Amino acid sequence: MSFAVPARAYVWMIRHGESGCASCHEDPSGGGLLTDFGLGEAADSLRSHYGSEPPAVQRFFGLPTPAWLLLGGSFRGMTLAMKTDGAPLTNTFILMQADLRAGIAAGHWHAAASLGAIPNGYSPAAIASSQGGPSLVAREYWAGYDFLDGTLLLRAGRINLPYGLRVIEHTFYVREATRVDINDTQQVGVALAGRRGPFRGELMAIAGNYQISPDAYRERGYSGYLEWSPASGYAFGVNSLVTYAARDVYLQVANLRQAHGLTARVSPWESLVLLGELDYVPQSPSGLGRWDGYAGLLQADLEPWQGVHLMSAGEIYNPGISGAPTSWAIWAGAGWFFLSHADVRFDYRHGEDTLTFGATSLTKDDAYMVQLHIFL
Repeated sequence: MSFAVPARAYVWMIRHGESGCASCHEDPSGGGLLTDFGLGEAADSLRSHYGSEPPAVQRFFGLPTPAWLLLGGSFRGMTLAMKTDGAPLTNTFILMQADLRAGIAAGHWHAAASLGAIPNGYSPAAIASSQGGPSLVAREYWAGYDFLDGTLLLRAGRINLPYGLRVIEHTFYVREATRVDINDTQQVGVALAGRRGPFRGELMAIAGNYQISPDAYRERGYSGYLEWSPASGYAFGVNSLVTYAARDVYLQVANLRQAHGLTARVSPWESLVLLGELDYVPQSPSGLGRWDGYAGLLQADLEPWQGVHLMSAGEIYNPGISGAPTSWAIWAGAGWFFLSHADVRFDYRHGEDTLTFGATSLTKDDAYMVQLHIFL
């Protein structure tokens, strides 16, 4: 199991009445490149103020850039200590993200792209890599046009799949089971995002990940969500995804993969946000029968003082394979946005997981994570 967690979006911003994401991000469903408004929110709503208002945020180190050009970046490093039953404690430093981002917001035209590097390991976002060595990654790149007074955005390119809670913890079971996160599971396709009144949503036709080969590995189908916010601090969504690959990248056989789920974001008062997701995850791998899996998450984020977050979560997952036990995990953590564009975070996770495919027993594991994140 991997614990790399590149942060790009904070769904708990709903505590500030931000039920949508398009005001702070070029991606209408959240994550990635920040708009000028998003830069300001990072200083005003995220960081600790220390009894005084923070200084005005400058665009990309104060470089003089035209209003239509957006520049940004993200760096995240983590120290991970992990103990699995029957194995010694391991300590690893992981450079999870070192990306630069650029985009365009010129009238009705919009675009965004990222380019970065990881020091080692395979990534489905890689555009150039060496065996066991560093890789050049492009997590997203797209261009689009908005119309109907900006309420609809049509775009094409490599895009974050519109599905589920867009949380930064991409190793949550709901993100791994659905294979939808904002780390490296983006796909090439065409997406239409819209918002009207209390509703927002996005639907994407998926053409596949063209940064992997051969073509048989590429999934094709659709992904989408619709979210309803009946009142400030409350949002409820439905999500659906169906894809087919001639050779599943993990199972190595043809696979029809689905995910259908519900999400909730609730902030009963400003200091507390509750996030929930429940997914039904059926698969039909060729020759292996039908698997009726499921995954669930409940997460709480408490902000007792501005910029300081206390977090906890519980999650479950069952792949739907006959005889497979249900994995479970609990999380606890704390984060501090000590500057306008910098935060530190500590997390502890305890779980019982199936560490190998098709296992019929669970293995206990504990993980301790310390992260530093700098974003622009």
